[in-house]
Amino acid sequence: MLFKFSSRNIILAVIVVALPTTILLADKPFFGEKISTFLGSEPLKLTLQFLVITVLGGLFSAFLMARKEQDARDDTKRKENQARRDTRIANLQALDEKLAEAHRQMKSSKRRLRSRLDRTDPKRPTIAKSDFEECMDQLLAAQIAVEEVEDLIATRRDLIKKSDMSLIDEPLRYAARYLHDVFEDFEKGKVTREADRFTLDEAAARNLYDFLMTPPVPGMIAAQRDIIKDEHQTYEDRRKALGIVEEHRPRFGKVALECMRLASSELKHLIDAELMQDERSTLG
Repeated sequence: MLFKFSSRNIILAVIVVALPTTILLADKPFFGEKISTFLGSEPLKLTLQFLVITVLGGLFSAFLMARKEQDARDDTKRKENQARRDTRIANLQALDEKLAEAHRQMKSSKRRLRSRLDRTDPKRPTIAKSDFEECMDQLLAAQIAVEEVEDLIATRRDLIKKSDMSLIDEPLRYAARYLHDVFEDFEKGKVTREADRFTLDEAAARNLYDFLMTPPVPGMIAAQRDIIKDEHQTYEDRRKALGIVEEHRPRFGKVALECMRLASSELKHLIDAELMQDERSTLG
């Protein structure tokens, strides 16, 4: 097309039409009615009416076109924002699902191991080598999954604001390090192998023993765990509780589970916030 209809082009056309209109209107004061004498009074009136109508119509058309263009820009911006929100929600949901899968693997590994323990000697339970190694592989997969979520959250600042990260990355760090400690007991041979069975000793493999037997945790740690799991506690109180348990060694499985639940809960809160914004945008 030689002429593209846009507010800018229409305004240019109006300016072009406005020039001869101005000249005709200035006929009497500036040109001594020479144009009127040349064209005749009636043709001059008709020409002026046509030009004025054209100018006014052009200005109105330019206004409508400008509104239409602004609406189109606003619509494009809304669609781009919606696409970004949809992508962010999908990525957050993928992280939460990965964390949920790690949580399921952790619980499955623990239940399978506990169901296969021979507790003839309660202080030194034993388990078949094949069962133990299979469950340790599952536990390692859970640890790697938690670490992957932790790494993604640390590097994808477009997903989670820095102000929202403390109740996600700190709990994930604790859970990942706990699972690492448990697997390390196996990796470093702290469980005794006797023929086709492994023997678990609390003193030698404290982290594995905690994972399987879930002994009571110290009162101070239990109190901090209760603060971590209580959604009615303030953000700062839960952060403080996380700091306290993180400083304590060894780590505890009961706290690690609450940390994973807390991180997942915070991810869901972020997802819900994005979905609520979508609803407000739709209603708006």
